[in-house]
Order: sequence, then structure tokens, then C-alpha cells
Amino acid sequence: MSSNSTPDDRPSREVAWRVFAAEFDDADFSYAESDEERAPNYVVTPTGARVNRLFVVGVLTEVEQVSDDVLRARIVDPTGAFVVYAGQYQPDALASLERLDAPAFVAITGKARTFEPEDADTVYTSVRPESISEVDADTRDRWVVRTAEQTAERVGVFADALGREERGTDLRNALSEAGVRPDLAAGVPLAIDHYGTTETYLDDLCTVARQAAEVVAGDRDEVAATTPAPDAGGAVDTDLSADLDDETETTAETEPAEPATESESAPESEPVSEPTTTESEPESDAASEPVAEQDSESETVSAVEAEPDAADAGDVGTTEELAESTAPEPEAVEPEPEESESLGDFETGTDEMYEFDEEEREEIEEEFDMDFSTGDDIPEAGEAGIEPEAADPDESEDSFESEAADEEESDAFEGDLEDFVVDTMDDLDDGDGVDRDEVIRTVVEATDEDPGDVEDAIQSALMSGRCYESGEDTLKAI
Repeated sequence: MSSNSTPDDRPSREVAWRVFAAEFDDADFSYAESDEERAPNYVVTPTGARVNRLFVVGVLTEVEQVSDDVLRARIVDPTGAFVVYAGQYQPDALASLERLDAPAFVAITGKARTFEPEDADTVYTSVRPESISEVDADTRDRWVVRTAEQTAERVGVFADALGREERGTDLRNALSEAGVRPDLAAGVPLAIDHYGTTETYLDDLCTVARQAAEVVAGDRDEVAATTPAPDAGGAVDTDLSADLDDETETTAETEPAEPATESESAPESEPVSEPTTTESEPESDAASEPVAEQDSESETVSAVEAEPDAADAGDVGTTEELAESTAPEPEAVEPEPEESESLGDFETGTDEMYEFDEEEREEIEEEFDMDFSTGDDIPEAGEAGIEPEAADPDESEDSFESEAADEEESDAFEGDLEDFVVDTMDDLDDGDGVDRDEVIRTVVEATDEDPGDVEDAIQSALMSGRCYESGEDTLKAI
């Protein structure tokens, strides 16, 4: 069973990774952790990304009919091209490809696949789409920047692993203990064993990622760098390794933790996942994947011209500098004034009541022209000319219990917060996406959750490919 299974042994949906086409095209190793029918298949990249699902944003450049019910599409990022196959078992994605006109910016979430023709020794990668949505240039630019950052983080972890004595299961355990997310800790030993990935490859991949960020920042026209074979030799002067001793949960901010494998993405991280269903795959899908079309994937791809909002990547020499230079500015979430009315703004679990000190009492007396009385100062009801009304003891007790029960119910949100966030996003969307602050405000008012927790749930949904940023501060559910 996959490491991201739910407690009742039901397989859960893997979170989508963010990987550049250049690295994905270098992958040729896939495996399943068990022989069970519903065990997930993983494609392991040379940096140790153990990819079941991918989240890709790029330019749709070509759609071709390869059989009666199968379309092949090419989705280009600044480093290369992803090949996408959609057939009768992906009706929604197939309909989207039939409707879209190339060129167009698109966001795709799908399963990573490998294919090896019988008469060839070459292994080709492809994506089987789950969903395809048209997006804008800014969304593509943000994807490039974050993918560059996450690539640098993986390179740092991998370089650190190369410097360790442990290998195999021992290395996996050592990386997990150092704070590396479990799915990446599982993928790195596999990549070392299969690819023999060297620091030369890691250094060149970092250069590719940096140049991709520079493309969207407007500092260059295209990515000129390429990646060699993963086991290529050569001297590297740059220190690529990450300081894992000072880190906890590597890439946790952008890539949610298990259950899931960016497993993007969430690279790009991972909330409670949705159950998967077994896919029946027609024989025609495999047979229809020709070799010749794949040869052109390694060509350098010019970036589609667009005015990006991404931060200038600058000159970067190490993985840590690349991560810093490509990281987008953090988005501060300012709660709306009306949120102060919710219970989420108060600390629960305290039995202490607030008491006025003498200075505060005097200030309030002067401000509102009122006097405070203690219990000893209050006259008897008859003396004050007020006759007390007899209260029904049973009614008072029932009212108190009802209010206490209502308060307990409002304090706790028992559902999955990420699911609620995505549902809210979908409900508020009028077709052009919904403002991030509006989503946060609506969810906080409905659940009394902390705005920071809601923001974390949004980031988790972004990384898992359940939504995307359709504008600078606009979200859209997929």
C-alpha cells in the first residue's frame, strides 16, 4: 500500500508535483510499491521526485488525432515539452483538447506515465490528463517561478544525500529523520540507485531552472542550457547541498506533506486526499504512442512572450540562492473587520474572566458617567423599588445548556478544511475566479477557523492541483 494511504487502508489521491519538462523528459524509471491492483504507479525523476501525478502549466502548441478516440497534445514550458494523451477514458480532458485552439495557455493535472516501444531501448514519458483548463500568461509565469524554486530545493536535498554514507532504506530513514518529506525521502535513494545522478547533472538542472525563471522575469528570451545524462561526470565547483540539519520538512511551505506525493505539489505538498478509482487503460493507448514524435521534445523551447508579474530571478549560483531569488513575495492575509465577531478570534479553553483594574474603572466611569458597584453595594430588590421576577429554574437550566451546546458546535469544524475551501471557491466563482481574500473571509465566517489555517488549506489545494491562481489574487477551482 502506498505510504499516503488512509487509516482504513483505502488508497488516497496523490498530490501533484511541479517538474520542468527537461527533467521529466530525462526520467525513464517507473515502479509500483506493491502488486495490488490499485497500488499507485510512480515515475521517479533524476532528482528523486516520485511522481504519480503532475501539475503542469504551459502553452498548448499542437493537438493531433492519433487514433479514432485518442488525441495527442504538446504542452510547452520554457525548458521543453510534455506529451499528453487523452482518450475515451479521459472524456473531460478529451473534450477540452477538442475545444481548445493552439496556441493557448493551459493548466493540466494528470498521471505520469512511461512508455517503451518493443523495438527500441528508449523510454518515453507522457501525461494522462485528469483535467485541462485554459489559463493566462501570469498563471504560467507563477508556475515557472515556483517550479524553479522547488527544483532547486530537490537538488539541494539530493546533493546532501550524495554526501552521505547511507544508501537504500538506510538513506531513506536518514533523510526522513533530517526533516525531508517522506515521499521525496523515498524517491532520492531510488534515483541514486537507478540513475546514478551526479552533481554535474544537478548543477546543469539548476542552471536550466534559473534560466527558466529569468525568461519569465524578462531577463532572457529562452532557456539556452540543457541537461546531460543523469550520470554524466565532470567537476562542479558549486556547493549544491542543502543544510538539512537546520531544516524541517524540506519544501514544506510549497509542497504539502503526506498523504500525497509533489507527492509539486504540490513538489510544489499535501492534505487529506480524495479516493482514487482504478483506471482501465485500452491497449490502443500504448500502441498509439509513436517514437518519432518524442524525439523533438528535447529541443530548446522559446518562451511565449508575456509580461510577467514574477519577481526578477537575478544571478543565482547555488540552490539556496535560486530558491530565494525565485520565491514569490509572501501574500499577507489581512482579516476583514467583521471577522472579529467570530469565535475564531478568541482563545478557547481558558476559564479566566477579564477583570478591570482600578485605573480602567475610573476611566470608564468618567467616559460613560457611570459608577461600578460591587455585590455588597447593590441594595435589596425591595429597597430599590424593583420587584424581582420569578424565573423558571428549568427554563434557565435548559437555556444555559442549549447555549453551551451551540457554542461547542460553533467552535469546532469537523470536516476537511481543504475540501471546504475548494467547495467554497467553486460556489463563489462566477466564471472569472474568486478573490483570495473573499475565499478566506467566507471560510472563516463559516467555520470559525483561523485565517492562517485557511490560507494553509488554500496553499495545499494549489499544490495538489485542485485549484490554480487565475490572476494575481484570484483563485479558481479545477
